[in-house]
Amino acid sequence: MSRFKGFTRVATSFEATEIRMAKTALDGAGFTVITPGMQTSETIPYASLALGPMEVLVPDAEAEEAKALLQAIADGTVINHAPGETWEDEGPDEAAPPRRRGWIGNLFGFLLAGVSQPLKGLSVDRRTPRDGD
Repeated sequence: MSRFKGFTRVATSFEATEIRMAKTALDGAGFTVITPGMQTSETIPYASLALGPMEVLVPDAEAEEAKALLQAIADGTVINHAPGETWEDEGPDEAAPPRRRGWIGNLFGFLLAGVSQPLKGLSVDRRTPRDGD
């Protein structure tokens, strides 16, 4: 659900580069994508924390597939979205090690000074369970 009728939020980030990369990946896979707030963030980047994270929105009907694609990219896997094409599996790849976030330092900074850094990277919204799952 989003404030734009007919569109669902699939990801958020405080970093404009992450939003651009997600938009490009979704555009390349044939999704309709809108990213409200990008121009504001580029115009006044110092106010990005006050404005909140930027969003990636897709039509409601495409939301689950878009989330799956973004999560696959985040996990380091590939999903074939080209219609009518199949890829042969070349074998299992080793998964990238999970990134560690300095949340303890961030928590300490918040407790000490009352401020904290925004989360780094793209935050993909959780997939909603389908009927019958």
